[in-house]
Amino acid sequence: MGARMTEKDLFEIIRRQSEQIDQLIAENKALKAEIARLKKRIEELERRERKYAAPFSREKRTADPKPPGRRPGEGTFAHKAPPTPAQITATVEVDTPNTCPRCGFTGALIFTRQDKAWVTELVPQNAMQVTEYHVPVMECPQCHHAVRGDHPDLKANQVGATSHRLGPVLHATLQTLHHELGLPVRRIGRVMDLLGGLQITQSAITQAARRLAADGSPLATHVNALQTQIQQAPYVHHDDTGWRIGAQNAWVGAFRSADTVLFRANLRHTNVEVREGLGHNFAGVLISDRFSSYDSRFLQDVRQQKCLAHLIRNADEVVAVLQRQP
Repeated sequence: MGARMTEKDLFEIIRRQSEQIDQLIAENKALKAEIARLKKRIEELERRERKYAAPFSREKRTADPKPPGRRPGEGTFAHKAPPTPAQITATVEVDTPNTCPRCGFTGALIFTRQDKAWVTELVPQNAMQVTEYHVPVMECPQCHHAVRGDHPDLKANQVGATSHRLGPVLHATLQTLHHELGLPVRRIGRVMDLLGGLQITQSAITQAARRLAADGSPLATHVNALQTQIQQAPYVHHDDTGWRIGAQNAWVGAFRSADTVLFRANLRHTNVEVREGLGHNFAGVLISDRFSSYDSRFLQDVRQQKCLAHLIRNADEVVAVLQRQP
């Protein structure tokens, strides 16, 4: 049986417990302060999201902001070049002045020269061109079949409710605004209305994109030609990045040779998509990172070169780890 505790030992235990209680109270206060700070931060982030703050905004002004525009020595400084004669659509003769604003003289002034000035402007409500085609519809006297006249600018089924369609240049402009510039489809119609008074629906833009990308279309033929160039190239760089098709996760694979770039959207991120892009008879060199799909046995006959930038970065990371070790 252990020795009996003395009064001094009891006081020491009480003192230590008192210190522990004080320490726990202090930690509790610090924890409450941290919780309050985090709640305030959460409220701030939620408020910022509701306000649709600009991306990368720091929500504070710079004390000494840099002036806008290019800096001295950056790029070529030049005035806007005058238009070519073919670009000029209208000419306006400015009235000859007959009063000197400096001395107030009124009368015939002496002609010295004629300056030229230009204004480039959008023409609202008149920028679009609508061409009406008068299509003769004939009847066969033998079988009484209706025979419509054809034209290279018209489709064979362009009749009735679909007789009014958009031209190829306008279609290309709509798809460029969406796919290249990233303008949402729901806003393209408003943009075209402001620029040229064109009434275009979202469904018309989407359906046009499907027709442009359909099998056998000129766009599909062009993509197939790019695919052939990639498969015959001496070397091809490949990499994938995240993408969305509808609400589903997907990837976009980029195949790039010396003079050709091809993008392929896929729902998977495996060696199958790589082989489909390169073809089964690819004789060049595949340049990529060290993702596991490139180590597939189905690509063992393809010569590969790992990206040097990845190798250098990995080597730097190993050196940094070794330098931190004692």
